[in-house]
Amino acid sequence: MGSTAFPHGRFLSFSVLWCIAVLTWGPVMAASEVPPLPDSVQRSLIIGIDAGPVDKDSARKKGREMALKKARTFLADWEKAGLSCALVPTPPQGPISILAQKKIPGKQGKPSGFWIETEAAFTVKDPKTAGPPNIALLDRADLLDVRIWTERREYREREPITLTLQGNRDFYAKIAWIDAAGKVRQLLPNNYRQIAVFEKGRRYRLPDEGDRYRLEVRPPFGVVRFVVYAARLPMSHVNLKTIGGGIYEYRSGRNAFGRSVRRIIPEGEEGLTPFCEAGWEIRTRPR
Repeated sequence: MGSTAFPHGRFLSFSVLWCIAVLTWGPVMAASEVPPLPDSVQRSLIIGIDAGPVDKDSARKKGREMALKKARTFLADWEKAGLSCALVPTPPQGPISILAQKKIPGKQGKPSGFWIETEAAFTVKDPKTAGPPNIALLDRADLLDVRIWTERREYREREPITLTLQGNRDFYAKIAWIDAAGKVRQLLPNNYRQIAVFEKGRRYRLPDEGDRYRLEVRPPFGVVRFVVYAARLPMSHVNLKTIGGGIYEYRSGRNAFGRSVRRIIPEGEEGLTPFCEAGWEIRTRPR
């Protein structure tokens, strides 16, 4: 990896006193090695539904019914490829949750109707082991799998952190850092490196050339989470505030951010795309 120049020796500082840096710490994983499993994975299908000319409540009901049918058909194809798939009920909405609803004007004399964006959460397992499927099985099913990791699990104050990101398919992504106080900051895309499309099999470093921030352990100490949100279609714009080093800060918490990035299907269009949210945790401590 080439060296990165930081204009005027600029460091990124926050009110929580975190900084971020382009430095490598410890041994670098060979590109041929299999990336470690994430600490958490949430898989889902984002489904856009044209519910037609019905009232608002009927549109939501119809949208859920149509999305459930599409989701079951999609998961059945993965099961034919050797995966064990199951929808995950999300109380109180059941297996289908509503992400967005919009009234769409009628065209060519047709009445107006409702467009619904839905999400169907699901799990995948290797039927032989009942555990997480390996990369070969995911590839055979053409299922997007994205991972993010660090070289260690524990870091002391002022030690640098480098993230690595890799997917088994070309994908779009947003990478967020949730500090020990729960604040959400988007590391990529950022104000200086607007990369949002990632190539299959390629390993990406954060920070890297073009970034103007340094990742260095500062208070508050505790559990820090790095999350990658990935899909095979572009994600919608999320309202963010630019802070030091060109990275973005989100006004609310992790759950709200995760919901915002799931707006993928263009309004008014029908469509379906798999979504993958993978998380990695480290612990930070004072010296």
